[in-house]
Amino acid sequence: MRQSFTYCLAAFAAACLLGGCSSFGKGVTKAIMEKAEEKPTPETSFCEVTGPEFPGLDAALKNATAAAPKTTRLVIVHGIGAQALGYSERLQRNVALHLGLDSIDPSVKTIALQAPLDAKTTSPNVALGTLRISRFSNTSGAELLTFELTWADLLDAERKALAFDDYGTSFKNRAELNKTLKGLINSFTDPLAYNGTKGDIIRGSMLQAFCWMARGAWSDYPAQAHEACSWRDTKRNVIQADDILISTHSLGSRVALDTMQTLGTLRDSMGGDLKARAGLQALDSMRDKDITFFMLANQLPLLQMGEPPPAVAGQMPLYCSVNAPKIRERWFKSLSIVAFSDPNDILSYTIPQSFTDEFMDSRLCATTTNVVVSVAKQVSLAVTSIASPQVAHTAYDGDERVLGLMTHGLGKAPPPTGCTWLKYAQDPPIGAPVSAPPGAIPQ
Repeated sequence: MRQSFTYCLAAFAAACLLGGCSSFGKGVTKAIMEKAEEKPTPETSFCEVTGPEFPGLDAALKNATAAAPKTTRLVIVHGIGAQALGYSERLQRNVALHLGLDSIDPSVKTIALQAPLDAKTTSPNVALGTLRISRFSNTSGAELLTFELTWADLLDAERKALAFDDYGTSFKNRAELNKTLKGLINSFTDPLAYNGTKGDIIRGSMLQAFCWMARGAWSDYPAQAHEACSWRDTKRNVIQADDILISTHSLGSRVALDTMQTLGTLRDSMGGDLKARAGLQALDSMRDKDITFFMLANQLPLLQMGEPPPAVAGQMPLYCSVNAPKIRERWFKSLSIVAFSDPNDILSYTIPQSFTDEFMDSRLCATTTNVVVSVAKQVSLAVTSIASPQVAHTAYDGDERVLGLMTHGLGKAPPPTGCTWLKYAQDPPIGAPVSAPPGAIPQ
């Protein structure tokens, strides 16, 4: 895993240099990059959607009334690099406005996360990052609660180990383009650490975010807290009544997906523990929950390199159809993954159906829809073309097509203007009866 990451980044740097990047004059380079950082136009952009339909954030909210209010919960997870609290404010604001939510609570409730005493993946009382909870609403009874998780500070020590490369003789004498490339390579301490010794603690942070998300109504959350969430504190009616969605960026997609598998195994492990049964009710209700998972600039295929496949793979019909023989062992009713990627994002990948079948646990009941969309403008030059890799990796939260798919979904709503959609003809609707494979033994 570590070698493949290093080779990938080295190849990119070499290709850029051998391709003549260093021959650009400083003024020419600046002009080109400024042009590349403009928003794409219909003539310079495209949007292709492939896969099954999925619900958006407004699936429940559009039916809200003052007499029968509705709440939707959105968990937000960042990717690589140091992150400031509030990093997702632009995404939250744009999503809220697209949902017709014109009011925001002036307070942001902030939880300093800790590992609980009964933590399964980390030591108890360990600091696990920060969760910021915000509330958006309107007079029609629609409410959106956002749960922004920041785990970046858990890897400060790893980043400091390479900090020496940002000063001294080598840094001062490094060409401008090479500084940018080296900074990119140095930022990959995060995925290397995640796939190494820090994976458990980061997944522990994500588990705490899920636990707090299911704690109750807006009024139930403290304004400030430094404490752990126990599954005994969660509310089953929250999971049953409210829509739950996840939005991740970059490495955050791997963190969240791995944590959802951990959540499933945690529920299974609690089944025979009488002391844990109070917390099992909320977790158990996840079995009948539909969750939509938006992955912005995901890296799942790359980060899977060198990792073993899940314990249960290629067996979705046994767990996920309405007449499945192992339906009580599934972890979710459905997990609709929507993978957004810009073709000019060097750190993003589409998710082939074969990857979903082979490398996602069948008990997740996951389906994958790929959205290949140009969020960065491609600039044509005399002998080549270029697009800003940074914009291609980060500009999803301001793209109207991305925001439209996140808020309105696809199926009940048509594709956004400028997008085409190809369905999987062989796929039945989510939750439709599917026969078990020949020879399967019911249990």
